[in-house]
This record gives sequence, structure tokens and C-alpha cells, in this order.
Amino acid sequence: MRGWLTGLATGLAGACLLAGGCPLLDLDQIENQPAPSRKLAIVIVQPTADRAVPLGSTLPIEWSAANLTGQQAIATVLVRARADLSETILDGGIVVDAGGTRRTVAWDTTGFSGGAYVVVVRIEGEGVRDEQVSAAAITLNTPPSLEFLEPSEDMTLPEPQDAGDADAVTIRWTASDPDGDGQVQIGLDPDVQHDNGDEVILFEGTISTAAGFDSIDFDGTDKDGAGVDGGTYNLYAKLSDSVSEGRFVDAAARITIPERPEDVELSVTAPSEDTEFLATADPLHITFTLSEDADVLIDLKVDADDDHRNGNEITILSQRLIAEGTTEDSFDWNGADADGAPVADGIYRVVLVLTREEGAPAVVESEGLVFRRSLEDKPLIALLAPGSNVEVEAGDFVTIRWRDDDPGETATIRLTFDDDELPGESSETDGPEVEILASREAKGDGVQDRYDYQVRAGLAPGRYFLFAYVGRPGMGDEHSSVAAGQFIIPDPLGGN
Repeated sequence: MRGWLTGLATGLAGACLLAGGCPLLDLDQIENQPAPSRKLAIVIVQPTADRAVPLGSTLPIEWSAANLTGQQAIATVLVRARADLSETILDGGIVVDAGGTRRTVAWDTTGFSGGAYVVVVRIEGEGVRDEQVSAAAITLNTPPSLEFLEPSEDMTLPEPQDAGDADAVTIRWTASDPDGDGQVQIGLDPDVQHDNGDEVILFEGTISTAAGFDSIDFDGTDKDGAGVDGGTYNLYAKLSDSVSEGRFVDAAARITIPERPEDVELSVTAPSEDTEFLATADPLHITFTLSEDADVLIDLKVDADDDHRNGNEITILSQRLIAEGTTEDSFDWNGADADGAPVADGIYRVVLVLTREEGAPAVVESEGLVFRRSLEDKPLIALLAPGSNVEVEAGDFVTIRWRDDDPGETATIRLTFDDDELPGESSETDGPEVEILASREAKGDGVQDRYDYQVRAGLAPGRYFLFAYVGRPGMGDEHSSVAAGQFIIPDPLGGN
């Protein structure tokens, strides 16, 4: 047999050279050829190795034929299903002239059933017939399938009706994969291009061989629990398996997610800027935000300095109960304290104190200041430091800081100290007030709102209160402020 093949190959080679050159046949590939009386031969060039491809792929089938009959022969290319040996012709009626030919046929697997196939090439002429079957098998992998059932129409994700609720949209589908290696992703996409990186993945899982139902409840979070941004999204599924890179199935419905409110923090939101509050004006509207999962109590205070824990704060709203889930509330301040007494003219910052069931109270302040005036153009001053008591000796410095406001920009400031807490010498326990700074212009800021007093020698031991006054020269009506902290000169004998 081998000798016949050698002779056939040699003869075919000579015929090909005369005909202008056809491919030589590999003797190993045609070893099992018909009897020497036959003058036709087929070699399948590809496929040469087993492979699995997605159903619907297009594969090249390459083959080579030799014809020494001296007449035309006809070739047919087909595929044979291994499961039932059924055959499908891919190309027929191919004329093979004397000498031979080499051809490639494109096999479009669309419409075929899944499973393993082999390639068969036949050639016939002058009563001679040859057939080759590929040793390699092509397995057509049936891709997973999926159909969305719900939602069947466009929907909007419900907003929670009560704190802690997680209202949701049910997404339901049916899916199957005959080969049992299917994977599914359920996702949302603001556009129709599902592989450009802006997709939101809601679910990932496997697909069983038999058709089955599955569902998720979408509550506004992705598969990792992160919130999904507001907007309208296309609902889609991405299907893949061991041989398929992935294909997409779009649902008929779209899902709209309401814009989420910004994160709520504990904050005094108004006044957000410096605000004039005349005694003759309407109440001052104060607003605040919070986010608590239990009932809390809040106090609203006004404070003349920046230390909200030194005891000179004035409560204007006491122990209001705020129910859990409340995110915003307000209070209209009429200018009185919580007991109904008028709050003196001054420069104040609104302070909120929140009390929970456990832990220390939380304290936040307004961004803007409140200028509380009985007269429209009255100059105001507020001492900021010292905010707490400081013990000193002769020669030490006591830093005094303040803020002031003068609509007319003509007022001046003076500073004093005394051994009682009442400004203006309205009550004297010993000596009069001691003036330590005079005629400082009120319209200056920064370093001009500071004075470092050096304690003089010979000052008697005791507790001294610091006062600031602002007024227009010659007008007489000054506004005053008392520092929250005092400077103390210790008694060398151990007394105060």
C-alpha cells in the first residue's frame, strides 16, 4: 500500500507541476486511501485539533484534492454530527479539474444544534470515489439563554416611607444553559453600551442546565452594598460560559433611581452668614440638620465667645425632643432666653447641643454671627479671651482678644479690669475699674483686635474681671462685654 501511495503522490506531483502547481499531499495523511485502482485523493488541512466554539461561530474548513483520472471530479464538503451521524452539506458540486485543487469553505454554525461534529470531504469522478473524515472534532457550545420577566415596564425605585425601610424593585428572570457552565451578571447601565465601564453590577451567579427562575430585590444598592447614583438605567444581563466571551440580553423595562439626598450631618445651617437681628425685627429663623437613629434632645444657645464649654452661653431653646429619622428642624428666636428674659445686645454665635441616650453631648455652631442690637447703628463688642481663668504673677502677660462691629466706623474701644464682675462701676467692692487700653479704633481687625496686658507689680492678690467697651466719642452710650475668664493673682499666704 505504501508503495502505491508513493507512486500516486509522485504522479500527482508531476501532474500538478504540469498544471501550474497544486499542493503536495502528505503521505501520512492519506495512508488509508482506496485501492491502487483509484486515482482520487483528499486531505483535510484544517481543522487538525479538537476545539470547542460558541454556536453561531464561523469556522474555516480547508482541504486539498488530487485528481489523476484525466477527467473532472466533483467534491462535496459536509459536517457529520457524532450524536446521530446526520450530515449537513456545507458546499457541493465543486469541480476538481485534472491535477487537483485546494479550497477553503466557511462553516457558519448558526442554526446547528449543539454537540460534537466532524468534517467530511468526498470526491467522485469516472466511477471513482474517495472520502476523508477529520480526526479533529468541533464541539458547538450552546450559549446560555435568559429572558427577563419582571419588571415588564419602566419603574421608579420607591423612596423609603419610614426610617430604616428598604423599598425595592423585584427583578425576575428565567435562564438555562444546556452545557451547564453558564454564568450570568445582572446589571444597570445608563447607556446601551454594556462594556464601556459605567455599568453597575447587581448580581452574579451560575446558570443551571434546566430552565429555572431566579430573582433579586433591588433596593438601590449594588452587589457589594454600595448605593447606586440617581438616574435612569437600562436593565440588562451578561451571559457567558467556558467558550463564550459574553453576550448581552436587554430587558424591555428601565429603572429610575431618585436622586439621593446629600449626606445629612449634625449642623446649624442658618444663620449661614453674619446676620443683623434688631430688637424691632421679626424673630430670627434658625435651622439645623441631623441624622439620628433614635430620639434625641437638643438645646440651642447663643455664645459671645468661641469657647462653648466655659459657662457663659445663654440657652434660648431648652431640651427639645427630636424624633428618630428627623433630618431637619428649625426654631424662630424672638430675642429672649429660654426663661423669657431678653438677651442683651451683643455679638453671638448660635450653638446647638445634642444629647443622645449615651455618650457626651455633641456641640456644633453656626457659620454666621448674630448681631443683636436694640438700635440699628449701635456699636457692639464681644470679648473672646481669656475664655477661662489664668493664674499670673507680676510681669506676666494676659492676652485679651475680642471681635467688634461698628456700622458707622467711628467708634473706639477701651479695656479695663476690676475686682467685681459688673462693668461700668455699677458696683464697687474695693477700688474703681482700672483702664489698661483706650482709644483703640473699632474698625480695625486682626492684630488690632488683640491686646496683651502685662500684670503690673503691686497689684493686690485676688480675682480680676476683664471688660471691653465700644462707643462713639462724645456719644456716651457704650456697649460692654465681660470676658468669661479672669486673671488671678495668688495670695502668697495661701488665700485667693
